[in-house]
Amino acid sequence: MLQFLALGAALFAIYGLAGKRAADTPEKIVVSASQVINLGDAFVRTWRRPPNEQELHGLIEDYIRDEVFYREGRAAGLDRDDAIVRRRVRQKMEFLANEMSVPEPSEAELAAYLASNPERFRAEDQLTFRQLFLSATKRAETIDSDSKQLAGVLARADEAVDATALGDAFLLGEEFRAVSPTEITSIFGEHFAKQLSVMYKGQWQGPISSGFGQHFVFISERAPGNLPPLDAVRPAVLREWENARRLETEQKLYASLRSRYEIVVEQPKARAAEAASQ
Repeated sequence: MLQFLALGAALFAIYGLAGKRAADTPEKIVVSASQVINLGDAFVRTWRRPPNEQELHGLIEDYIRDEVFYREGRAAGLDRDDAIVRRRVRQKMEFLANEMSVPEPSEAELAAYLASNPERFRAEDQLTFRQLFLSATKRAETIDSDSKQLAGVLARADEAVDATALGDAFLLGEEFRAVSPTEITSIFGEHFAKQLSVMYKGQWQGPISSGFGQHFVFISERAPGNLPPLDAVRPAVLREWENARRLETEQKLYASLRSRYEIVVEQPKARAAEAASQ
């Protein structure tokens, strides 16, 4: 019942406002030539053909209908305290702020941005290792016992051990040179990559489980990631620099607009009473 009463009150306000305005000079709604072109272009993007005269007339009438209801709704205050409307207007304002032109950065500015944000552009560590593989499919019943036996053999072996004689063939081979953690994850899985990242150089270690089976690994080289020169990562640095400048511009615009208002935050009664008791 309360919802119907509220809806009735809103409709009454709209009709009252419309009646009052009918006696005044009517507001003007102008559908410009560019708007008509935009309506036609939108139709073409959807239907892959231009609208005929009747369809274009319908598009224009629909635009006018939108404008009439939008203006009357605002005049009746229906846009107030509406979370969806507020969010949409905010998004449009933020979009306008993002569209503000960002000046072209100088070489010095890009170099300074790269130097001050090294972790965003640093190359990943590179690992070179050999692996000895035990297939979970071929050794479904014996993989655990085979793994223990192999661990004992490899404890006394060096890198030159014959992996093909002691283990099973692996589709991608036994040796991997200068591969990054991301590449290792894509091949063996995240668990394998994490285990490998904390292993020592120069000795056989394992087993490490993967979706394929179990692996024993010998790491021969670990090269730490370095910060590449600007020319090698220029597009990424430029993209990040421009995004940072846009965010900075938006924040400055918001601070400027916010300063025009006196902000008053009223405490709910329950919270105010709780604060007073403390």
